[in-house]
Amino acid sequence: MIFLLSNILFGIGFSFVAFFIFSLTKPRNRNAAQFSIMCLSLAIFVLGYALELRAQDLEQFKFCLKLEYFGAPFMTVFWFLFAYKYYYNKSASYRLILLIMIIPITTLFLSVTNDYHHLLYANIALVQYDDFILGNITKGPWYYFYSLYSYIILAIGIVLFYKIWRRSMKKMKLQAFLMFFGTIWPIVINIFYLFGFSPYGLDLTPFGLFILVICYAIALFKLGFLELQEIVKGITFSEISDGIIVVDHKNRLLDFNTAGQKVFGWLCVHHIGEQLSEFEWGEEIIGHTESPFVIEIGKKDCRNTYEFRITPLKEKGHTLGIVYFFQDISEQQAIIEKLNHLASYDSLTQVYNRRKLMEEAEKESVRAVRYYDCISVLMIDIDFFKRVNDQYGHLAGDEVIRHVADACKSRIRNIDIIGRYGGEEFVVILANADQHNALKVAESIRVTIETLKIIYEHHLINVTVSIGVSTLVGIKGDIDIVKVIDRADSAMYRSKETGRNRICVEL
Repeated sequence: MIFLLSNILFGIGFSFVAFFIFSLTKPRNRNAAQFSIMCLSLAIFVLGYALELRAQDLEQFKFCLKLEYFGAPFMTVFWFLFAYKYYYNKSASYRLILLIMIIPITTLFLSVTNDYHHLLYANIALVQYDDFILGNITKGPWYYFYSLYSYIILAIGIVLFYKIWRRSMKKMKLQAFLMFFGTIWPIVINIFYLFGFSPYGLDLTPFGLFILVICYAIALFKLGFLELQEIVKGITFSEISDGIIVVDHKNRLLDFNTAGQKVFGWLCVHHIGEQLSEFEWGEEIIGHTESPFVIEIGKKDCRNTYEFRITPLKEKGHTLGIVYFFQDISEQQAIIEKLNHLASYDSLTQVYNRRKLMEEAEKESVRAVRYYDCISVLMIDIDFFKRVNDQYGHLAGDEVIRHVADACKSRIRNIDIIGRYGGEEFVVILANADQHNALKVAESIRVTIETLKIIYEHHLINVTVSIGVSTLVGIKGDIDIVKVIDRADSAMYRSKETGRNRICVEL
């Protein structure tokens, strides 16, 4: 029986070696490294125990026992580190690793030197049964201390796996359950061994460990839900300044980085595996297929603009998921808007400059043709403006121009267009306005400006304007808006010639 048990343990031990090698071929799985080193420590322990069962004398037995301790004290620690990374989505710190490794390393040292102090085993002897020999070990004080430490580590790890199972969603639920389920078996079997319930005092813990490794391997490599996350790890994932969100082909959240979490508070490990559409802005993000795209995020009084770029994750021709890279472009957007404003508006009056005025006039003329509407143009010029500059200076002239522009804007509709055409000339495009309505608007502007009281350096400045009106009704075919403005300009000059501060229509 012992020989058969030893052969089974050899099979289990070499299967752990196979899992160790297989894990090394899965670099994209973030837990593969921890799983592989755990399998290696298990393999050393189980193979050492298999050799122990075949020992023929005390020296062979002691040698095999020492060999086991090159793996046994570290199994629990490596298993805990595996649970830590799986739960916290990051590796343990070097300080934590060093701290929890002190006792296993000390245990290994005490195992190798046990003959000098007997702290780990007080006595080691062989017992002859009918047709086989087994060891009879009297445990020392360090053995109980080390066992207590191991069970504390195991208890913490079990709690972590239980929390992973309870918080997991959808596909990850089965994966987390397998890990929680596999964790329990070696502990249960080891408790039976410690309380002397196993036959001949044989340690059957390796069978529990075999169940554990099988469950873990299925969860990590067969279900393989987390493998996709590793594709993006080569780009300093956590430290990159751009926000990152990773989803699978069914738009389930797989991963994120710190920069992304600062923007979207719902990016946390508890939501991994859930549909992105379940969270604020998530549905809008996955609704875009073009790249790049822009989304404004935040409250109405505090919104930032984010640019998203889409990178599909493909392997062997299949799309596995999508990485969304995003960054705050609010400042860049504000600069662009400011540059666009400077390119379109007159800096003195904040009405359209001539280029933008003509661009908008062309658009209005196209609309007028499409809907068979009328369109009117007002050409407005400040009377005797040179006298203002000569008498009060150019700064006073600037103040007059600003007041006139404001007066014009106050008398037109939001749909109308106003721009600075020249030094002291303004053009107003009146949408859907016939000559009668255009004359009413022109008169309102003329009267408003005539009554303006412009104060500059304690000087009261009064100005008037001359206005020319040009109107087209029921337009067919293309409109040459430049000619319409020229006719309004000619009408304005007739206003000048006939006394100023008046309105003339085109002839």
